[in-house]
Amino acid sequence: MHRVVKLLITIFMLAFLTGCSTTDLSYKNNQLILQINGERLQVDSRFINNRMNNFGTLFIDHQLLQLGEGNMVVYEKARTDDQYEFYFPTIDTIKIVFDARYVRVIYFSSSFYITQVILADGRPLNVIVEQLEDQSLNMVYGMTNKQINNLLNQLDSQERMPVDQHVITLDRQQSAILSRWTTYKVNIMQLVGPKRDLMGF
Repeated sequence: MHRVVKLLITIFMLAFLTGCSTTDLSYKNNQLILQINGERLQVDSRFINNRMNNFGTLFIDHQLLQLGEGNMVVYEKARTDDQYEFYFPTIDTIKIVFDARYVRVIYFSSSFYITQVILADGRPLNVIVEQLEDQSLNMVYGMTNKQINNLLNQLDSQERMPVDQHVITLDRQQSAILSRWTTYKVNIMQLVGPKRDLMGF
């Protein structure tokens, strides 16, 4: 009987692990890596420079990259302190960080989003976001609709972006970073806060 119980537990755990979704959005070896539920997409890119922001409880690494087509994108990694975590849902965080009117989700799978963010001045910005857990958030923004459509095609999505739409492209290094992480947003609006399990919630 004891062996049967152990076998059932093992089978359950294997089924659970097999069913778990994994996503990743990273930059390694001159390539943007997008991994969504077994699909691994690679986008050739060249590192230009980076900038760091430290809010004490949140650390941001902005990396400016140039894609093979010549346009630039920003890859951002946001990490909280070990004792802190993001408090808002992913899309709400993106809306706050970009001071956006609204965020349109084009594609979603597990913790991976392809979105179009409408900024305060009405201009659309393509933003890819991955947030697998509450202490990290990765995103890439600045791709053209044609580049987004290429990714959607590889993901077998039926969604397509209009190629004639005028979206924001990044052509100047000095003004490429469009996210607006501020002390007020991080600490007063509480984009991040103490881990809730440590607070007994």
